[in-house]
Amino acid sequence: MKRIRINGPAGESLILSGGTVDDIVTLLPKKGLFIITDRNIKRLYGKQFPHGEVIAIEPGEKSKRLRVVEEICIKMLEAGADRSSFILGFGGGVVCDIAGMVASVYMRGVRHAFVSTTLLSQVDASIGGKTGVNLGEYKNIIGTFRQPEFVLCDHEMLKTLPEAEVRSGMGELFKYAVIRDRNLFFDISASAGQIIAGNMAVTGDLILRAVRIKAGVVRDDPFEKGRRRILNFGHTFGHVIETHYGLPHGVAVANGMVIAAELSVWKGEMAHSEFSLLQTTLGKAGLLTGHKLPADVVSMISRDKKSESDRVNFVLLKSIGRTVIRRISTLELQTFVNYYNEKESHSQ
Repeated sequence: MKRIRINGPAGESLILSGGTVDDIVTLLPKKGLFIITDRNIKRLYGKQFPHGEVIAIEPGEKSKRLRVVEEICIKMLEAGADRSSFILGFGGGVVCDIAGMVASVYMRGVRHAFVSTTLLSQVDASIGGKTGVNLGEYKNIIGTFRQPEFVLCDHEMLKTLPEAEVRSGMGELFKYAVIRDRNLFFDISASAGQIIAGNMAVTGDLILRAVRIKAGVVRDDPFEKGRRRILNFGHTFGHVIETHYGLPHGVAVANGMVIAAELSVWKGEMAHSEFSLLQTTLGKAGLLTGHKLPADVVSMISRDKKSESDRVNFVLLKSIGRTVIRRISTLELQTFVNYYNEKESHSQ
């Protein structure tokens, strides 16, 4: 098991990569534990849960709503939870988002931690201290920054995931390579088959390398005022695609990365050969769907968290492994979207 620490003004977090539930027993309180999970995870791992009050939500993105946060808070209050209580989010990205949000607001904040059970959450959603729920069709508009005390990433749990869920996680795994580590990009590409097949020795090493990238970025910019914005690469377009077409998050992000890479070429930031390499690699990994951008994509992006005063803080590429952040006007963005959709129409 590898230990990675994230220290900063948002709190201290310990990432336990490759451990098991037995490794966190001493990190949990002897009483006042509330486990937030979903019904699927409870069915699969309920017997491994530490002793505590279990609150299970419906699995999936539909649970990322304020009403679910309120319902959980009511259940905790009725069960006698107070400021000394401890919340353990046990599940994937949605569970971690919800559990972190509840921990942020219940009685103005209680201690919390995560047991991360999916590839996507082990490389991204459970790490870094962001919490959030959706508002209508807009993702993560309501949220907080609050570091979990620890995050356990038990790689053996990934063996229960369906292939589609693993591929979705690969989208986020690739993201870390694309923004910071060219060698990791080629290693993920070469190992895609082994990741899908459940080779945990290979997958665990790749997860650890991605987590180290995120931990380093979050340490420097815990509240996303500058450098941490690079972690949003692929998400500006990806969130719109995810909502509009109902794609898995990591698949939508992968498609968003390719579109952002094409925007990088369009703006003269990156060579076309780098775009082709990214597109070909993600295509071979089974992550690209070829969807056009929705007609209202610019309107949706303008209401996104990355938008400020009719301009969008866009993460672009200089090359695979190197990013740059540019402020792009909504007018210029609409011009690119028109170009992109016309090109896609002709290619179909």
